[in-house]
Amino acid sequence: MNIIEFRKILAYHTFNSTSNFTNHLKYLKSQKVLITVDDGHISFYENAFPLLKPYQIPAILFIVPSLINTEKPFWWDEVIYYLGKEKGAVELKRLKSIPNHERLAFLEELRSTSEKPLLKQQQLTVEQLKEMQNAGIIIANHSFTHPMFDQCTEEELREELRKTKAFFEEHHLDGYDIFAYPNGNYNELAEKVLKEEGIKYAFLFDHKVNKGEINPMRISRLSVNDDTPLWKLKFILNGWHSKVLPLRKKLFSMLRR
Repeated sequence: MNIIEFRKILAYHTFNSTSNFTNHLKYLKSQKVLITVDDGHISFYENAFPLLKPYQIPAILFIVPSLINTEKPFWWDEVIYYLGKEKGAVELKRLKSIPNHERLAFLEELRSTSEKPLLKQQQLTVEQLKEMQNAGIIIANHSFTHPMFDQCTEEELREELRKTKAFFEEHHLDGYDIFAYPNGNYNELAEKVLKEEGIKYAFLFDHKVNKGEINPMRISRLSVNDDTPLWKLKFILNGWHSKVLPLRKKLFSMLRR
């Protein structure tokens, strides 16, 4: 697969609406698109993977290796679980904008001081990853623990990538050199380290169609959900979403003045 050939790349996360996602696939089979899925939520294996097989649409699954073969939760789900949806959403926004060591310290304190039992989530297994890879799904790199790469030190960045590489080599997974920035966050240091650690392609989360000459370290993607209505999916793929969204933000800003 030549990743740079794809101008329209979709980014999904979880899959619960199988009937709607089936409608997506029926439409997408006639389009030249690439499906990408961030985080490696088990719902991809349970609900999306069986549907993808007959359509032969190229797909990449970005995984967080530290969670594979465990019941450890995604850290952002922990924040919502311990703090509640409203307060948790506010805290998540803050956590994504502070140095990584501060985020880790906050999470550790949150777990140890909460009266709630530790949150558990069933994660993907190595066997499931190999099954999907054998069926044509590219299993790729979403960092080892999913920190914000623009908030990490160089040492933290290299540790994330080297641990991930070791996991991929140990389990004979092929997509270490294909990377998606967690939350889409990146900076020049992160890009430099990625290149030095053997990453060939890096994906953003910027809700744009790729145009002109594509920088392989800054590949744009369009955000969609499994329950996105088909009319909206077509709207997004046509590039209108990228044009309308900035106008909506500008209008909203003007109305708030």
